[in-house]
Amino acid sequence: MDVSMVYFSQTGNTRQVADAIANAFRQAGHQVQNVPLEKATPGTLEGDLVGVGTPCFACQAPSPVKAYLDALPSLNGKRAFVFATAGGAPGRVLYDLTRPLRTKGADIVGGFLARGEVYHPAPYILGRFPGRPDDQDLDRAQSFADALARHVAAEQTGALPESRSDALRAGWGFYDIVAKITPDVVARLLMPEPKVDAAKCDQCQWCVRHCPVGNIALQPTPVLGGACIRCYRCLTGCPKEAFSANWAIGDLILKALYNPTFERWFGDLGPAEQL
Repeated sequence: MDVSMVYFSQTGNTRQVADAIANAFRQAGHQVQNVPLEKATPGTLEGDLVGVGTPCFACQAPSPVKAYLDALPSLNGKRAFVFATAGGAPGRVLYDLTRPLRTKGADIVGGFLARGEVYHPAPYILGRFPGRPDDQDLDRAQSFADALARHVAAEQTGALPESRSDALRAGWGFYDIVAKITPDVVARLLMPEPKVDAAKCDQCQWCVRHCPVGNIALQPTPVLGGACIRCYRCLTGCPKEAFSANWAIGDLILKALYNPTFERWFGDLGPAEQL
């Protein structure tokens, strides 16, 4: 079986899960193409089985992933699976992958989710789920891949039992609604804009190359355009730590939405699971 996978990863969490899934397929004797989003083309997903992975941003899939899926050609009934990492309530993140794949004609056979350590710089959520995905998470990812391979090889219909239900149908819980009401334009209003300290910036262009939406230009120091998705990759990755943000208001918003009580009541945080 030929397996084609595309994944978006900034800090490495989703890449680790993608690699674990890909390695499980390879160990079972399948041919695997495992491509990061920045190197993928609309024609990359051309195997017998295709997969798409993403981190969760504000209970949803980030804009670059959605744009890639919208640009895909017809998948003509290909079997497909989705996977994600989340440092909090996943909301609609898996269904955000499933819906456009179905629109392109794919047959969704499964969805997988793992916890991922939070590298978002807001003090209230920074560092949640430390060390995740861990070995146990990656073992679960490999088991998911093994089940997928058996399911497809047996030509079974429908989704495999190990799939997360939120990958297969839209939900309307609290965090699903949070995802619906916080598109990028709202995120730009609620979350602080990264600011650059010209004295620290050496104009290395790291931020220009790594901005997932191509929103930064040097003039001669970095200037953000109007398409920022508030991923803060520029802030967390800058080699000179030249970016900063004022979290006085943003932290209060995040505390109101993503406090542990709400995550247990309305999200998928288990009773014994710790942030």
